[in-house]
Amino acid sequence: MDNKIKPHLQKYPHIPDQKTKHDPRFNNKYISIQDKVNNDSDFEKIYFKKLVDDGWVALKNVEQIFIYPPGKLFKYRLNGNTLSNVDEGTFRSGGFLIGKNIDDPDNNHKYFLYKAFNGAVFSLQIKDILEIYIKSKKKDVINFKVPHKITKFPVFLKSTIYDEFIPVYYARDSFDQNRFINSFKYKKALNSGIWSFNQSFS
Repeated sequence: MDNKIKPHLQKYPHIPDQKTKHDPRFNNKYISIQDKVNNDSDFEKIYFKKLVDDGWVALKNVEQIFIYPPGKLFKYRLNGNTLSNVDEGTFRSGGFLIGKNIDDPDNNHKYFLYKAFNGAVFSLQIKDILEIYIKSKKKDVINFKVPHKITKFPVFLKSTIYDEFIPVYYARDSFDQNRFINSFKYKKALNSGIWSFNQSFS
């Protein structure tokens, strides 16, 4: 099946899913959040403050979106290099991640598919993204056991308290070290920067 990104297809409007149920307040006079953010700097400040208060964070690297499973909710900003010719920093409300292609051998593009809130499916290329935002609830904080037995194969994460990298795991060997580094738990902690050690009592 040919599922490669075709640039010319991105020039056409994406069709909303007619079966999508909208908020009762939604009608033809409704102004979307992304339009308000992109056209009202005061509203933008208020909106992003609320996002931060609600636990939204910016990914340190946009490619880190690939570690998340389908269904993950996200928002993003474009870098101004897209075919739509929008300005750098243009905000998009995003939607739900539904698929990804990390490495397309034909054009070396990394992209993923997502479903917007109107039900339309979009393809989004990594090279067109300036920032990606995800929600990280308190219950999503990654916890690690405090490492005690020191080995020659440590794994580090940056501490938000000391602003330096500290070991969160000591592996038995290089194989165990790579296994830990490639785990979803470690990648998520590395990605969001939101992690801590388990609280223990003597």
